[in-house]
Formats: sequence, structure tokens, C-alpha cells
Amino acid sequence: MWKRAKLPVNTYVLLASLVFSIIILYIPLIKNATSSTAKIDRNILISPSFSNQEILDPDFDWIHMKNKSNTRNGDYSTNIESVDYYSNGKTLDAILWLYFPFQVNQSSLNEEVNYGMYIDADFNPRTGYGGIEYKFELSWNSQSKNWTKVLEKWSHFGGTIVLDNQTIPYTNFSKKDAHYVILSTDLDSMLYPKKYKVVFYGEVKRDGYLISDFTRMVAIPPLELAVSSSPNSVELRKGETKTIEVKVNTTQGYEPTINLNTTSQSKYLISDFTQNDTSPDRNYTLRIPSYGMATTPLTIASTENAPVGPYTLFIFANSSFPPEQLIESKSPQESRASSGPLPASALTSENIFTQYSLLVTVREPLTLIDHIADLWDKVGQPISFVTGIIIGHIGPWIYTKIRERRKNQRS
Repeated sequence: MWKRAKLPVNTYVLLASLVFSIIILYIPLIKNATSSTAKIDRNILISPSFSNQEILDPDFDWIHMKNKSNTRNGDYSTNIESVDYYSNGKTLDAILWLYFPFQVNQSSLNEEVNYGMYIDADFNPRTGYGGIEYKFELSWNSQSKNWTKVLEKWSHFGGTIVLDNQTIPYTNFSKKDAHYVILSTDLDSMLYPKKYKVVFYGEVKRDGYLISDFTRMVAIPPLELAVSSSPNSVELRKGETKTIEVKVNTTQGYEPTINLNTTSQSKYLISDFTQNDTSPDRNYTLRIPSYGMATTPLTIASTENAPVGPYTLFIFANSSFPPEQLIESKSPQESRASSGPLPASALTSENIFTQYSLLVTVREPLTLIDHIADLWDKVGQPISFVTGIIIGHIGPWIYTKIRERRKNQRS
């Protein structure tokens, strides 16, 4: 009967040591891989970060929420002059700069004082309540005499969930006689939106009605506008005209109107977006679709007496992102009592400017030799091809015929 041979004890010890060494070597690699994956996952989760942005707000442009009309009778400490806002991807931070200093002791007329922001977390006006999914607010009321920090989630039909509600000292966001209020909210409660919109506000409640100062809506990450051309440089002969393609790219999700115009310090260049007119510096309006890209032709001509050399043509683009009526009133509950959008003046459009430089080189007109060379460039290759066929196939046949004829003559 066959018996399995036993390995020496030292062989088992060697194999065990080898397995143990392999495990020890792989543990750091596994840890590094896990750590890298975790870092990637965390980076995927956070919202876009961006540096400080600023918007200006007109003075004394309150809205009386009873009838949605403009009024100049708001509280001066809620009059927003400008807003600085920025984000590290984890929190959204803003500084509301006020016309009048922040008031520690509120007026007896004020039933409530609020500073906050409405957030459209998915860039979609059809979701949430009137496009708004979240409201972050610092609030004071005359009964408790305390400041609270509140974050609410709004449903499409006006339901609200309080995600955070804390009583905080005013020193957490401002100080006595300071002309600012600091807002800061975590983005994790909003599932780290990748693209969202915000409206900032300051307001008081008097006689049961809110008097609010809204800024215009801003897009996050900040709206972008870029202009380019194809080709990216142009070569013209004196008196020649060419048409190129101008490309405009903007942030997706909007349908902005772009005003395009061109200018040059030289009187020898004529540019036109309309193609039907050769007048210089012609303005042109282009509507960008929601996917954020459009093109338009640009015709460029040089005069007959243009000096030879390089020129720079500047293309200017001014975008007007249309305002959106995101807020129907202070809250879903109050909206049921008083419906209707804010006046158009409450949320103005957002404008962005950019420019693009196009190099235009003017050269001398083509000479007769240049025309012949140009013609040969176009037809020379086909002619050479046909000639090659003739020489390669008909030539030998002709040569054979000639030899046969001479041979017959000798005979």
C-alpha cells in the first residue's frame, strides 16, 4: 500500500515563514489602496470649491411681501449693499455687507429679523418648492430675544423638514455696530450638490408681514463664458474676404443671450457677424441653448490699400443670463396665503463679459505666377496621375508598335 511521504519539519517552517512574509508585505499595499479609494470617494462627494465672488445689490430695494411691491420702508440693517461668497466644497460661506450696522438691540417695530439664503440644490426650477430645495437662515424674534440658526428642506408641495435648529450668540456671525453678517452652512445636508443656485436676503417682519431685500440669483460654480474661433488665426490678401466660425461656450443649464461685437485699432479691417453688411463693429445677438454651446459665422475683410502685416481683431462677448423667479414668497406656508411671483426687478439678470483676440495677417495680392502656382497645386496632381498612366501603359505599346514597323520596313 502506497503511503504519502512526509516533509521534513523544517520544510513546513519555511513554507509558513514564506506565507507570513507575503502577508506582511501586502498589508501596506492594501491599506494604501483603501486609503486612496477613500480619498477619491470623499473628493467625489464634495461640492465644487471656488474662490471669493462678489455681487452688488441696489440700495433701498426692499419688497413688501404683503403685495409683492417695492418699498423703501425696510429696516436699514437689512439693506444689503454687496455679498462676498465662496466655498471649500464642504461649506458655503457668505458675507452680507450691510448699509447700516448690525443691531444688537432690535427696534420695537421688528417682530422678526432674518438673514439667509435660498438654495436651488439641483439647478432645476421644476423641483423643490418653486425651484427652492433648502433655506438657511439666521433668525431673531421679539418673543425669545434669541438668535437661531435654521436649515430647512422644502418639498415640491410646500412641506418642510427642519434639518438643523440651534440657538447661537450673535457674536458667531457679527458684532455690535459691524456692517456685516456672516452666513455659513454645511453642504453635506444637501448631499453635496455639484451645481446649484443661491439667493441671499435680509428682512424684518412688521405688522405680520415681511419686508425683504433680495439679491439677484447666483450660480455655483460661477457662471462661465468662453469665446474661440476656428481657425484661430486668419491670413488675408489685400482686398480679400474670408468667413470663419466663432464658438461661444457657457455654463450648461441656462439659455443666456450673448451680444457679440468686434473692434480693431486698424481701419483696414472690416468685420461683420451678419454676412449681409460690411459695416465695421457690427453688433450681433446670439441665443445659447441650454446645453451651453453655439456657433456663428464671422466675415472678415481687408481693404485694397491695407498695409502688409499682422493685425489684432478683438471679439467681445457680453452675456445676459435671464433672471429666474425662484421665490414666490418667504415660505411655502405664507405663499398659500399670498401667491404670485416677485416683481421682475427683485431678481435681475447676471451679466458676464469676456473677450477673445484673433490674429489677422494681411499679405500682398497674388501675382500671375502665384495664380499659376495655385492652379498647379489644385490640378497638378491629377495631371501627373494621368500622365503617369499614359507613360506607364500607352508608352510601351507605342514603342512596341514603332519597333514592329521598323522591322517590317527592313524586311
